[in-house]
Amino acid sequence: MAASDLIPLNRSEHMYWAAEGYLGPINIPFILRFDGPVETELVRQTMRELATAYPRMRSVIEPTGLSYRLRVLPDDHQVDQLFEDAFQIQLGVDGADRQALQDLHTVFMNQPMLMERGLPWCARFVPHPTHPALLFSINHIIGDGRTMVQMLCAIMARLSGQPMKPCQIDSPSMLPAVMPQKWWQWPANIRRWWRNTQADKAAKAGLNIVTLNRRHSTRYTTSSIHYHEIPCSADAMAALAKAHKTTVNTLMTAIVGNTFLALARNDPKAAAAIRISVDLRRYYPKGSAPEFGNFVHSFTVLARRQDTLDTQIHSLESQVKAHLMRYARRDYALPLLFYELLPLLGRALFSYLIVRSKVKGSLPTLSCHLSNLGACEFINPKDARIRLHELWPATLSTVFLIGAVILNGKQFLCLTHQNDEIPVEAVDAFRAEFDRQIQTLVTEMPTP
Repeated sequence: MAASDLIPLNRSEHMYWAAEGYLGPINIPFILRFDGPVETELVRQTMRELATAYPRMRSVIEPTGLSYRLRVLPDDHQVDQLFEDAFQIQLGVDGADRQALQDLHTVFMNQPMLMERGLPWCARFVPHPTHPALLFSINHIIGDGRTMVQMLCAIMARLSGQPMKPCQIDSPSMLPAVMPQKWWQWPANIRRWWRNTQADKAAKAGLNIVTLNRRHSTRYTTSSIHYHEIPCSADAMAALAKAHKTTVNTLMTAIVGNTFLALARNDPKAAAAIRISVDLRRYYPKGSAPEFGNFVHSFTVLARRQDTLDTQIHSLESQVKAHLMRYARRDYALPLLFYELLPLLGRALFSYLIVRSKVKGSLPTLSCHLSNLGACEFINPKDARIRLHELWPATLSTVFLIGAVILNGKQFLCLTHQNDEIPVEAVDAFRAEFDRQIQTLVTEMPTP
């Protein structure tokens, strides 16, 4: 095998590998529902070609003397054999039944993949005369959410007759996106990072972060998924955002924040801590940004009690802009460089620290992680013969996870939670209050 078939793991991928099994399977399972019949053999051929076009999709975890790496397998009969295990027909599930798909989704959220043997993904095709579905799940070590969307675009294009375009193997390093470009910029970066850290601590001081947790667990157990359709159309949400002079994404964040605050309406010190992911690819030097892999970091915004929704929106917009400016100025260079060194601990010690952080409850308290894919019409190729009817994105998360999607004029939330700490009743309470907030805004919006 050639040396080019070996891919080192970056800091996120080392963390996922150290956490694999202890947190649960570090998977990214998506469910795609199509708007018309799809031939089983076409789906099978599409997924096999995906493993050919995307080298990381036929890779396995391989130990080195002191660490781990990905080994890209030759695209031969062994991959054919592994593919027969990775891709299967799922019988006994009604593709037109959301609840049935949600149950299937939850099963595969909790199902591990044999990263040491391969393949690092699985797919289950649900045949149906009008709304067939495809469950497509990858191990997070293979890629992030943008990677997943990239492959969804390739799948939908191939189902409509377009050829599968090959993807190159990118360097997995995040350093070009976070390190100062000149050595003499380091002192100023470190000073800004220190000031920002102290300011963040001061902003949280005295606040009670609202969560859906009803008990504390010293271990991670299983997770569940819930599908939720927002009770207003995408056009109505866009009109609401326009009326409040903001974006749909920010409006969604503000409503989520106010929902948590409403769940603790008798606590004047209540606040919602919302984690938001940021794609580091935009911060690479021009022309050098990678495509396929894991290149995501995150920051946290606080939704405090405000007199009006507009005030809440302005507060969140200011926080998001301030955090994105930190990335642009590379103010996270020092802490991210520290995380680059964690893999040197070795997997055993790294795993130990992850497990102990749960036992001690030392992880930051968060209300939720909000991942907004936004309008996903672009996943359907131009003049598509087969189109997406619904898309339900999910991934394993240590906190309550909200995956938001707009598709075919509707807005969907895919909610994921750890069962041992967050009961279904708490999720239902969140959904009910979220819908009430939306319905109130729609009712109060002036008629154009």
